[in-house]
Amino acid sequence: MTPGTVSKVLNNYPDISDTTRQNILKIIEENQYTPRNSARFLKLPSKIPQIGLAMEGISDWLHQTMARALSIRFHNADYTITTFNDNYYTQDKTEKFQELLAYIDKHELIGMVYFGGEFKSVPSKYFQSLPCPVIFVNTVLPDQISTETYSSVQVDHYGTAAKQMEYLISRGHRNICMLISSKVDTSVYGLRWNAYQDVLKLRSLEHNLSHVIESHYICSYAYPPLSQYLKAHPETTAICSAADIATPAAIKAIHNVGKIPGRDIAIISFDGMDTLQYLVPSITTFEQPWAEMTNYIYDLLIGLIEEKRQHLHITFQAKFQENESCPPL
Repeated sequence: MTPGTVSKVLNNYPDISDTTRQNILKIIEENQYTPRNSARFLKLPSKIPQIGLAMEGISDWLHQTMARALSIRFHNADYTITTFNDNYYTQDKTEKFQELLAYIDKHELIGMVYFGGEFKSVPSKYFQSLPCPVIFVNTVLPDQISTETYSSVQVDHYGTAAKQMEYLISRGHRNICMLISSKVDTSVYGLRWNAYQDVLKLRSLEHNLSHVIESHYICSYAYPPLSQYLKAHPETTAICSAADIATPAAIKAIHNVGKIPGRDIAIISFDGMDTLQYLVPSITTFEQPWAEMTNYIYDLLIGLIEEKRQHLHITFQAKFQENESCPPL
């Protein structure tokens, strides 16, 4: 039983189990303990250690899920959490990185997890200026740079997206529409779009390269043009979606043209949102192993903060979930 756990019980924190709470209250009663606020505050450190959680793209459900899980774990380890969301498209990436450095200094962070984004063109001197351990999660980073000053945790976005397209082709599909974020996206979603293009060229299916709908991760953006596309291209037998968050638009668009999703037009997706398993049909997708990634990030950052671990760069493999939406022709 740690002092932090006792403090949380005394201050009615919600993240303590009933069993633990009752045990601690029983011990307090048996020992007739009365907390003295003045004494408690005298024991607090002058500066409470803070960890930053930064996120590019506020609509990214997966990174939000991971950030929530990390917030709970860091909080239970007696760290204070500071968070902010960053707009992906609005500024030069080197300027954005400089703002990140300023944010870390201003808040005197002892560690940070940065989700998403793209810093591919940022010079190495800025990475070398990071004043605390930083783990970049699903961030597009420079190819040639010293990797001893930061860590990264990624999913194999390019390789998994290639498997998406190869799976459709192996099921006999030759007329495939791609539902992507944007043709100019330079984040990991851009890597997925690049993989689609490369596989189609390799398989001599270049006629599909113009069959692209840009969703910007929003169903209401994707649905109208996708409906129009399917009306104009009745030969389409499959939709390859680069992000689960926009995939429900594909189901509605297929219905809109009088066809049945998962029978007349197959759908395959990427990310592993739980809610997609409750659609009709349930969606075949590649799941990012977010729980494993979250555990790894937590252990690595704590180890880096305590100077017990070195910086690492880890790539996780997505898990294939074969469901109802992608039958063979």
